[in-house]
Amino acid sequence: MSRLPTLSNSLGSSSPVPADPIDALRKRTAWDRFYSASHPQEHLPLTMYELDGIQRHVLGAGMNTAVDVGSGWGVLATALAREGLCTTGYDWSPVAVERARQTWSGEKRLSFEVHDFLTGNAPQALVPGGVDVLACRLVLPYLDVHRFMTDARRWVRPRTGVVYVVVQVWEKQPDGYFRGYPNELIEQLRKGWLHTERWDLDWSSEFTALALTGPTGY
Repeated sequence: MSRLPTLSNSLGSSSPVPADPIDALRKRTAWDRFYSASHPQEHLPLTMYELDGIQRHVLGAGMNTAVDVGSGWGVLATALAREGLCTTGYDWSPVAVERARQTWSGEKRLSFEVHDFLTGNAPQALVPGGVDVLACRLVLPYLDVHRFMTDARRWVRPRTGVVYVVVQVWEKQPDGYFRGYPNELIEQLRKGWLHTERWDLDWSSEFTALALTGPTGY
């Protein structure tokens, strides 16, 4: 089993999809401030339990490439690279990307780029059927879910590519917290794939993971 990358600080709280360009700029600026802080509080740290689930349900023989959408400062992207995949982490915060580059500068098969998947076109490197693993960890509620999942189905390999999603479960979130997606919507994400797996990442089932393998119809 690969060694899990560790940091003393990481991702922060979540908020819904920006309502307009001004709101999007305000949220990006807030994330820049967050990643500039010395010790932000991680909302859901990447654990050996989660990595074990990725190894069992996401990774497979012959996989070579991975993309991490909303990579923050790169813990998940680094874990995928250490599994032997050529991995690119994308984040809309230049501060996060620069910090990731500095933190993991010695890692092989790993790079980070600035990109906004909400308002921008796909990166040129993301071509149809060119990705083995596409990760979207606690980022999907920031995106246009229908557009992004349609694109994701096209980007991963037709029968073997996997989209790895981690999302908050609305019904399980405490009052006053960002609520994520209702269970019904999460289950809808599983439609149109050759195979799917779902498992919880915490004892209270507030966070759930999906491995969506082999998009159909492409």
